[in-house]
Amino acid sequence: MDSEFRPNPENNPEDITPSNNPQESSPKKYPVKHILKGSRKAIINTMHALYALRYAEISEWSPLQPTGIPGEFITMMTKYIIRAACSK
Repeated sequence: MDSEFRPNPENNPEDITPSNNPQESSPKKYPVKHILKGSRKAIINTMHALYALRYAEISEWSPLQPTGIPGEFITMMTKYIIRAACSK
């Protein structure tokens, strides 16, 4: 189960987080990690609700994994919010 949630070594947070240079005008990506934990039905309902809101595709979520607690599962997804640098 642990191997399903280990970060990808090619996905370096330094490459996607904002730089300290305020002069840069290119858009930056800000990662937002979403974790759903609960019953299989509750997770699937939530995934479908987020899909209906056009926030997340079903395929963006990791496969459901048991947590070790009977009837409880977990899934996760990372969205990258793009925001252009502000100018003064």
